[in-house]
Amino acid sequence: MIEDSNFTPLKNSLDHPKQNKKVLLLILIFIVICASIFGLKLINTTQSSSSRSNETNPILPTLIKIKNNQPSPIHKISPTQTPNPENRFGIYTKDADFDCIPDSVEKEIGLDPNKDECILRDCDPEKKRNAKYDQVNVLFILDSSGSMAANTTDGKNKIEAAKEAISSYIAQAPENVNYGLMVYGHKGSNSPTDRPLSCAGIEVLYPLGKPNKQELLKVIAKFSATGWTPIADSFEKSTTVFSGHEDENNHIILVSDGEETCGGDPVTAAKSLKDKKIVVQIDAIGFAVDAKTKSQLESIAQVGGGKYYEAIDAAGLNEAIKTAGQNVMIEAKFRSCLVDAYIKELLNCQSDRTLKFTKYVGTQMDTALGIRGHKLGEFSMEQYNLLKASWDHLNPVCQAIQQQTSDAAKKAQSEAEKQLTQ
Repeated sequence: MIEDSNFTPLKNSLDHPKQNKKVLLLILIFIVICASIFGLKLINTTQSSSSRSNETNPILPTLIKIKNNQPSPIHKISPTQTPNPENRFGIYTKDADFDCIPDSVEKEIGLDPNKDECILRDCDPEKKRNAKYDQVNVLFILDSSGSMAANTTDGKNKIEAAKEAISSYIAQAPENVNYGLMVYGHKGSNSPTDRPLSCAGIEVLYPLGKPNKQELLKVIAKFSATGWTPIADSFEKSTTVFSGHEDENNHIILVSDGEETCGGDPVTAAKSLKDKKIVVQIDAIGFAVDAKTKSQLESIAQVGGGKYYEAIDAAGLNEAIKTAGQNVMIEAKFRSCLVDAYIKELLNCQSDRTLKFTKYVGTQMDTALGIRGHKLGEFSMEQYNLLKASWDHLNPVCQAIQQQTSDAAKKAQSEAEKQLTQ
């Protein structure tokens, strides 16, 4: 019989047992390799299918984690609350009162999700009337230049009428208000040769303090109207009067019958005092003035955040000083009311609310990590990530709202000041 050469190796292997074992081992290895390759393809196909399924069913990964006993927010988030473009932070998406804290968290920390607890309270007349204002300081700056030696239409000497009006007002003014008296123009004379002496002769005759009528009368009797009108330098010198009182309600009431005559710029000086917040208000009273002087005094009051008053005689001056003093107190009460409403109430409320929220977030993070005595799994890391994502989204909104609140407070103050100067 003729042997087929193609079968010779197989026959030889069958004839030798050791070789048979080697061949079988090689065949077995080949089968295992093929099965492994096929299995990997099958797994990849399955995973790809699962991945496509996950894209259309975002709750599936959460369900897989539950099946594998992994922490998951599913016990807190129902399928209808699953994050999506419209509800991407789950239960931490909704913020009905726009206070930058998710409604679900507000319920847990004892806040009302349907109402913003922190709002800017209006300073209506009743609240302003009952407001406890901070220290009020009023500095009278009195013109004692040569023109104040003239008489008004009612026959009274200007400087004497001014002394009486200021003394009368301070004597009846509230005891918890500090008053001071600065005088200029009482040195030298109104001749050109005495101008340097007179322009430099600005003096605080009654230091800022509690009113004392007897002391004030003694001071007022010491000077008369003789010299020039350094209004600008008087404003600059007032900074020393208010030194140590920078954070208080500082007011200036200027009484003058003439414009600046010492080369200064009183409007710029007044604006500087206001801009540096040395004073909160400068009122100007024109006593029997001409049109040019009136214009300058009006400008001083405007940049100083105050009001211009005009008097043509002694009775009118009394009324102007009384009205200016009353407006000082109204303005002080408003500022105090605004401080109470904005700083003491609104900002404190916002701060307390933020602290509650921050504490809640910290506690939930501890729980998610299972640290500081909190049981792992009570609040999952997935939940914490949702909460943090919600906060990251709401934070810019929160800052914008707080800025609007601050702007509203400034606007309210500005509007009130306008009303006082009308």
